[in-house]
Amino acid sequence: MSTWIGYAVSVNCGEPLGCYQGTILEADGNTITLTKPFRNGFPYPKSQVTLNAADIKDLKILEEAKSVPLEKSHSSVLVTKNNKKASRATVCENLQANSTNTVAHQNSNVCTKAVSGRSGATPARSKPIDIQNARNKNNNNHTGSYNMSSTPKGGRGGGGGGSSGGGGGGMPHHERARRRNEACFGDTADPAMDDDFDFEGNLALFDKQALWEEMRGVRPDVVRAADEAAMRHDENVLPAPPAPPALSLPPALRAPHTYTTDDGRRLPAGTSRARQLLWEGLRRLRAIDPALVLLGRATADLALRLCGGGRRLEARNAHQAPVVVVAAGNHLGGAAGVLTARLLLSHGVRAYVTLSGMLNPGTACEALQRELAAFTMSGGTAQCDPTDLPAPDVIVLALYDPLRDEGREGHAEALSWARSARSGVLALEPPAAGWGGTCVRASIIGGLPTALDSSLGRLYLANIAPPLRLFQDMHIEFRSPFGAASLLPLN
Repeated sequence: MSTWIGYAVSVNCGEPLGCYQGTILEADGNTITLTKPFRNGFPYPKSQVTLNAADIKDLKILEEAKSVPLEKSHSSVLVTKNNKKASRATVCENLQANSTNTVAHQNSNVCTKAVSGRSGATPARSKPIDIQNARNKNNNNHTGSYNMSSTPKGGRGGGGGGSSGGGGGGMPHHERARRRNEACFGDTADPAMDDDFDFEGNLALFDKQALWEEMRGVRPDVVRAADEAAMRHDENVLPAPPAPPALSLPPALRAPHTYTTDDGRRLPAGTSRARQLLWEGLRRLRAIDPALVLLGRATADLALRLCGGGRRLEARNAHQAPVVVVAAGNHLGGAAGVLTARLLLSHGVRAYVTLSGMLNPGTACEALQRELAAFTMSGGTAQCDPTDLPAPDVIVLALYDPLRDEGREGHAEALSWARSARSGVLALEPPAAGWGGTCVRASIIGGLPTALDSSLGRLYLANIAPPLRLFQDMHIEFRSPFGAASLLPLN
């Protein structure tokens, strides 16, 4: 098989390999290796390609092997001096001249013209030097190639120089410049640049852990630090004892349901009796007014979130302010709802109050009358008929009184209007069983979580800051689960 080395061949491997052209570098019974290959007419990114015999469909010999004497491949060439400025022949022109003249004929012409030294004759071009081999071997023969192939501008009609000049003599200047630039800076100038660097393979050669162990091993035992685990920004370097439960209820006040916070803490749910005892204790300790303010603040924050928050309340969107309607009953829960409407007014929300279960606002309880007066002085509107109000974005239902366990009946008109409004409904201290047929998006409970029906949506626990003495009187172990938040979502 060694007799075929040096032959220029065209190998067709079919799909998907394609057709390859190149010079045979190695060949045996199973494989064939081509050097400087072309694939489907384009230079191959590698300098060599090896093809299996099973993949070859067709093989054609393009050119036989060229036998060049060893002493001539590295011989120096004498170049006649010429006072006129010579134009350098490009690599492409040398390749074209090589296709029309054989190597032996070119070498003989060069030797004959160099020895004879005839006046007026132009030296013929020699075989172009292999630039790739010249780079790899750090050979400087390319300088001689350019000097050897240079042709004076005025020597077109002189002797044998015109015939040996080939295609470069009559070529326009811009075409020669284009070919010269393409040969120097084109895609085939450096095929190795097409290879992608293997970053993963290079990183696999570097064992960072072993290097760190070696660096730590140099330090003495006193200075050597133990392996430290990576800590997050919300983790403590010093270990902390397990946190005690935030809430512990006696069996008489505990419901079978248990809620979970977003950070994994578990809060047992209380019964409706536990919530009633909490509000009665707040009234007995004269802490009910501050608790209503904190409950109204938490409800207003959640209502702002449901109606769009900052996007709906920025200065450039003042003409599309959200509308919130509070349906308030004649009790402390209704007073907290009117307080919520007043807080929403201070944020730029168009807040309205509809009084449910009463024909005249003058018949309201003392706490509700006080909040209605403050709401009216703030520019709000309160009325008994909700049908005259604009279409709301959010409806707040404050129809239940946890002190007296009232508010399930007498509000059919307000609930029917809320169901037909097709708006987001927020329940403030709702009854545990909810309102039949009314779907609520979220509910707010103050102080203690209470087991609620699934129709009341997601439960939010509001921090109303009840005194610890109140929990002690109720035999409840309470540790604040709120942290930095005033509104705690429960799952």
